[in-house]
Amino acid sequence: MDASELERVQSQYASIELADGANVNAMATIGSIRGNAQSLQAQIANLEQDSFSADPNLNSEVSVLNKINAANVLTLRSVQDSNKLLASLLEQQTIIAKQQREATTNAINADISRRANLSGNISQVTSTLTDSLQNFRMP
Repeated sequence: MDASELERVQSQYASIELADGANVNAMATIGSIRGNAQSLQAQIANLEQDSFSADPNLNSEVSVLNKINAANVLTLRSVQDSNKLLASLLEQQTIIAKQQREATTNAINADISRRANLSGNISQVTSTLTDSLQNFRMP
């Protein structure tokens, strides 16, 4: 394997390692979000139930402010989860772009190599063609 081919293989292997890492990260993010979903739903349901309660202890000024704070915390958690998912998507898109770039580069390099070797290959074929035709004998 020559140096350029070795470099190409190493780059492709690095892309695979990047994809594996991004996939693990994405699965961990999705698992974390799904793992917390039931708890988050319960917190939202409790907050909603407390907000609509007629109990005067749940409708005091401090209690209402606590519900507002709890709602803001839940919103922040949701935004954080959304950002984690967006980061995972960006990682995947970056890896796809890298792989597409490698494929395009490999195609261009193969074309350059083919064109560079074309005249030598054609002359090799045609240089013996005249001799073969002139010395051809029917049995």
